Amino acid sequence: MENSVLNFNGTEIKCSFLKDNNGNWLHFFYTVVPEKPEQIADQIKTIEQAEVKLLEKFKIENKYAVVKRFFSGDLINHHDEIMNFKKRQNTDFFMSLTEQPPIPSVKVVLLGMCLNNVTKKHRDGKIFYFDTTSGLRHIFAEHLLDPDSDEHSNSAEQTRKIFRELEEKLSVLNASIENNVLRTWLYAPHVDADYPGIVKARKELFDSINLTKDTHYIASTGIQGGTGNRFARVFMDAYAVIGIDKEKIRYINDPEYLSPTEIYGVTFERATAIEMGDVNYLFISGTASIDKVGEVVHPGDIVKQTERTLVNISALLRAAKFSEKDLSSFIVYLRDPADYSFVKPKIDEYCENLPAIYVKAPVCRPGWLIEIEATAEKMASRDT
Repeated sequence: MENSVLNFNGTEIKCSFLKDNNGNWLHFFYTVVPEKPEQIADQIKTIEQAEVKLLEKFKIENKYAVVKRFFSGDLINHHDEIMNFKKRQNTDFFMSLTEQPPIPSVKVVLLGMCLNNVTKKHRDGKIFYFDTTSGLRHIFAEHLLDPDSDEHSNSAEQTRKIFRELEEKLSVLNASIENNVLRTWLYAPHVDADYPGIVKARKELFDSINLTKDTHYIASTGIQGGTGNRFARVFMDAYAVIGIDKEKIRYINDPEYLSPTEIYGVTFERATAIEMGDVNYLFISGTASIDKVGEVVHPGDIVKQTERTLVNISALLRAAKFSEKDLSSFIVYLRDPADYSFVKPKIDEYCENLPAIYVKAPVCRPGWLIEIEATAEKMASRDT
């Protein structure tokens, strides 16, 4: 990946290109982070204008946009302005909205992705999907939550309803959770209280569709994130693909560094590697300072937890036959925003100028001070 840093319109932009052997761009990741807080309408316009200049600079048409993930400090009050941004766009894309306050403190930040082989885009309500020249159909489910949630709802009940909705929506496209979903993001506004219910409901569903330690799970992040709904205890984004042969999907772990997730009662893959045409892609699930027996490493020490988290990410990269130079994005979740000054230098040293978003988002186990999710990409013909 080729990384660079730009400054447009009062923002810092970090971007990462995957290019083919002829130097043509294939995938483009970028983060847009305002330099200072503004009123929400102005903050969105700052991001929007910077994004326009970025795409113009690299001659990337907006029709190639496929992902735009907004991280907000106050989703209930920011929602309408973010949706106004969406209405002003001349193309559709997967739109993720999460209440996870950006660090340093601004109203909102953006993580985007463009693909150059998109042929046609489609939408059916909360399902956005697009076709590519490689013959694959990429499907995103946006912000699935229980619309009937009230003050008496609990996270397990809501999670069951969300997964049932995902099953129903995928079936319309002749897809299923067990055969096609490659990545999920599960957000809970009170993760310390609500994560156990999410875990229970997900395991029940996975057992019913034969997703077990003997078959496979799904790469995932389970993290604190506001839903934008007063009574929703959980919401989910999900990503699925139709058209990939099963032998081109690999489920990744390095048991010398990270325990299998099922030994402490959860059901997700540490990472998933996928061969998509000429590109090999890697989803690294939310990864923390954990050891091979599932224990928190370096309790209370943010610097050492960051170092161990990066060691674990490197182990997953190696196990998947990728390297640090193949990384295309990070999302860094911190329980305490004051730890940013300790964490950012470590990450900058690990992978210079990588597009990275930092947010306040407590991790699913209170002892973990930091969690990082990542993506990596390389040409299928290119050795690490």
